[in-house]
Amino acid sequence: MNVDDLVFSSGQFLNLIESQGVTGTWGWRFADNQHVWSPGLFHVVGLDAQSTRPSYDRLVGLIHPEDRERVQTSFDLIHGVTLGQQTLRVLRPDNTIRVVSARTEIYLGADGRPRGAAGVVLDVTDQERLREARITEQQRRRALFRQTRTLTFSNDPDYAFSMPQEASELTGLPLQDISADAFLSVVREEREHWRGLSIEGQRSGLVHVTKPVLYLAGDDRGRFEVFTVPIRDAAGVVVDWSSLTRPIGSHTPLADDRLREGLEQAIDGRHLRAARALLDWSMTDLAQAAGLSLSTVKRMEENVDRIASQSRHRAMETLRRFGIRFSLMDGGVIGVSAT
Repeated sequence: MNVDDLVFSSGQFLNLIESQGVTGTWGWRFADNQHVWSPGLFHVVGLDAQSTRPSYDRLVGLIHPEDRERVQTSFDLIHGVTLGQQTLRVLRPDNTIRVVSARTEIYLGADGRPRGAAGVVLDVTDQERLREARITEQQRRRALFRQTRTLTFSNDPDYAFSMPQEASELTGLPLQDISADAFLSVVREEREHWRGLSIEGQRSGLVHVTKPVLYLAGDDRGRFEVFTVPIRDAAGVVVDWSSLTRPIGSHTPLADDRLREGLEQAIDGRHLRAARALLDWSMTDLAQAAGLSLSTVKRMEENVDRIASQSRHRAMETLRRFGIRFSLMDGGVIGVSAT
């Protein structure tokens, strides 16, 4: 950027970047107090370019009051002080809050004195929400493990495992070892038996349940049940396997999102018809309650391929809301009951 005329080096390239609606730039020339904001910045902060006069103070005024003290002031910039990259909350005029990553640069003249400043703002609201959701999910899983010794893990079709730290705490085995081969947690005399049944279950592409005895930390042993469901892509190809391990006799619900997704994919027309029978519903009743078309419900009950996952999820959530419970039982059978 040329601080003398505040012209961006490539307007077309800038427009291409900002067309995604998540980034914007600004500039300020100190000598004549000239400010420019890019179209993307107006979009990010929720202001109208035609009625808003850009200024650095106006930009700072949009920062959430609790974050504002962490932002460099006009005085700071004029004297060459910046605070590096920061994550801040922007309070838009419509009272919505966006989370942005902001970075400011100072431009110096030949004499080494600050002549201007420019900055880039990137909307990271979705990433922050996802990060917070992951933290919440990790905390939930941690609490569930501490209370019930229940944990979840996954593996791809090539048996590359993704194991949580809780697996090491449960078994007392190094995480690196059981991530390389989860069956090392099964007692030696049963290991190959359950390995074979697991491989057979995954080759079938069906939901399955195993009940191995596991090594436990402190030189102990215990029998657990492992519920495993396939995760399929839009074409119906198995791309991952999600598993939940819990002590035999535990009634911990299969509440993990990936497990629920796989379980929903395994539910077919028989389960839907059974659920409707328990509720004394017609297909029309289910369609109306779930906000789906009657043809979509018919297709689901006829097991037609390529039913949109969103429609399937909506139907399952509706049935659960009205008291239907889908459960994994011995032999990988999916049970349907009403609460």
